Amino acid sequence: MVTSHPDPLNAPVERPDALAVTIYRWGRDHALLLDSIFAGVLLVLLGAASAFIADLPGLVVATLTIAPLAVRRRYPIAVLVWTLVMSIVQLVVVPIPLPGNIAQAVVIYTVAANVASFGVRSATLVAALVGSLLAGFRWSTPPDYGRHALAAAAVLAVLAALVWVIGNLVRGREENLRQLAGAVVQLEQGRRRLELFVAQRERVSAAREIHDIVAHSLTVVIVQADGAAYAAANADRWHRTQAREVLDVIGATARSALAEVRTVVDVLRDVDTRDVDTVSGASHDGQATGAELGRLVDSVRAAGVPVEFDSHPATFDALPFRLRFVVLRAVQESLTNVLKHAGSPVNAQVAIECTADDLCLRIVDDGPGRHVDEPATGTGAGHGLAGMRERVHELGGQFRAEHRPVRGFEVTVVIPLNTTVGERSAA
Repeated sequence: MVTSHPDPLNAPVERPDALAVTIYRWGRDHALLLDSIFAGVLLVLLGAASAFIADLPGLVVATLTIAPLAVRRRYPIAVLVWTLVMSIVQLVVVPIPLPGNIAQAVVIYTVAANVASFGVRSATLVAALVGSLLAGFRWSTPPDYGRHALAAAAVLAVLAALVWVIGNLVRGREENLRQLAGAVVQLEQGRRRLELFVAQRERVSAAREIHDIVAHSLTVVIVQADGAAYAAANADRWHRTQAREVLDVIGATARSALAEVRTVVDVLRDVDTRDVDTVSGASHDGQATGAELGRLVDSVRAAGVPVEFDSHPATFDALPFRLRFVVLRAVQESLTNVLKHAGSPVNAQVAIECTADDLCLRIVDDGPGRHVDEPATGTGAGHGLAGMRERVHELGGQFRAEHRPVRGFEVTVVIPLNTTVGERSAA
């Protein structure tokens, strides 16, 4: 089996050794042509030298040994078998070493550097060592025939082993480059998957923010518009002042929602903004404040739902921004659900309490209706409560939404104040 080596050097940057890299790649891509030229040069030089030393048998043996080097990298195992056969033939018909025997060292190197099978490479080394021993005894002459034969065999064996080791080192280097190239490809694929994952999280987060903004604002607008339409059609007297108040609430709610949606869209348009927390907290530090929370509660009151708000603005503003943002969205979504699902009559209560370790948020209503976007267990697939749960869990907190025993609905949020997410987002 011959190993194939993908290109690990296709770097798009300028390299100081660009010429060497170009030559290496050309030689690898044109292996057959380069090996043919190499075999031709050896045949001319070493074939003539072998003929000069051993006449016609030397020329024939050298030619048949050197010529297959033209396909040594394409068919290394076949060339190895052929070289073994020619080595046996040479030991039989030519009693002396030939310059063409250099081809045998080239074949040993080729197999060690290009064949993946360790068994084949090991068999090549064994054959080279046995051949060195046989050649030492075949080519040795008296006196001291045995000592000269062993010395020659030892020299040939050391040279063969050295060539084999060099070939294995080259094969190991090529294998390392191949694995490095594969690792680079996997790293690039991982980077692209991460970018896709971040982009998907940004879209999901933006959709979640826009859902909360639009759902709350449209609910307030619809309640105000329906109330105004009913009053205009059925009330004995409907003063301009009342109409102006309703329209003011509708206009302010719509303008606030438009500004918040624009903020989210602006964040998504910023190509340098890749942090999902930035999208989730698309508001600037000037938002998600106690004053904004108060305006949110006032808008619900203006829609006709009495809301008892138990929190000091200074305490809320002292919290990390990410924590304030999650609390603001939780209150917004919960009061929106009160407007949409609680029915009438209804009263709501919002309480924010900070202990030494946790922030506790509780939103309760006593309406007769059912919050249809989420079962009583708080584990359904409604977008509003699901979005709240995701935000709370990102901060390591606990979220609970359930129906009260008699009537009404309750949302409870507990978030640790030492959450690293909150601290990081506030930085």
